[in-house]
Amino acid sequence: MIVMGMLRNGRLAQLLRQRSLRAVIGVERNIGLIVCLWSMALAALILTKLDMSQGSLSWQNMVLHGLIVLSPAIGITLAARCFPQGTLLALPEVVLARVGRWRRVDPLTAQRHASFGAHGLMAGLTIGLLLNVLMRTGEFLMAVPALAGEGPPWARVLFMSFALDCVVFNVLYAAAFIMAVRHVPWFPRMLLLIWGMDIVAQLLIAQWLSSVALPHQVAPALSMLLTGNIQKTLISMALWLPYLLLSERVNITYRRRIRV
Repeated sequence: MIVMGMLRNGRLAQLLRQRSLRAVIGVERNIGLIVCLWSMALAALILTKLDMSQGSLSWQNMVLHGLIVLSPAIGITLAARCFPQGTLLALPEVVLARVGRWRRVDPLTAQRHASFGAHGLMAGLTIGLLLNVLMRTGEFLMAVPALAGEGPPWARVLFMSFALDCVVFNVLYAAAFIMAVRHVPWFPRMLLLIWGMDIVAQLLIAQWLSSVALPHQVAPALSMLLTGNIQKTLISMALWLPYLLLSERVNITYRRRIRV
């Protein structure tokens, strides 16, 4: 009865909006501390894993593990420098999102609009970008042995491909988070580009690994992992693309237009 009463007078929607706004602002303000704690915890985990492997490490192996630790900080720092907070950025000249009828408004009108900002459902999307970093790093640590870069040719190719994949997309997803919370007009296109690159990357890894002789027990598990990564990306696109195209919040925040 309490929930129904809140639904009738709009209090529930207002409460959810306030909670999502606080969550996004809290994460944005403390992103430096979050990344620092994450990097220290990940570095300790990787060092423990390398120590348990009891083998010699090459400089290439150490550099790639170091880049994996630093990749979220790199993406956030680059995006923060490219898109300073409070800067008014120009809209893209070519309009790609043409679904629906919209009217362009000036930046001040857009910022005063009730739907302006990265909260509501957008809060789930933006925080989900950081969770992608966590999931991708976890998959790498679980799927690739610490000394894979020092083993047979197939193990070296496996380590190199998944390590580079983890570094590149950790940087991109972390940068996309900053673009989202700072209302950068290029954010929807950037996210679509990352999704497309993610799918292509999994196909390239599969093609790269097909050129080496994989053990029979490794090939099926690897195929399932790459297929699962593609499926997760396609599911994300299916869930969020309609929202990115049709949501009034997305259009007023990143495209400065309102529905006619």
